[in-house]
Amino acid sequence: MPMPTSSTHDDSQPPPEEQKRVLFCPNCDHRSPITGDWDVTTTSEERLLVCAGCGTVVDRRSRRWSDPLGAT
Repeated sequence: MPMPTSSTHDDSQPPPEEQKRVLFCPNCDHRSPITGDWDVTTTSEERLLVCAGCGTVVDRRSRRWSDPLGAT
């Protein structure tokens, strides 16, 4: 006779869909959506997302390959 399986749900982590839309600062654990409160610095070559809390660059993209912020 097979043993019944129990299912549990771990609410400690956001669903995978939400994790994909949120950036995490590796330095201070600040997190925010990509369109959130990150400081954005754009040069002729790159777009940088910088943590507003500690100044760590959390995302660096070539402007040629980056989507405009806020695009849906």
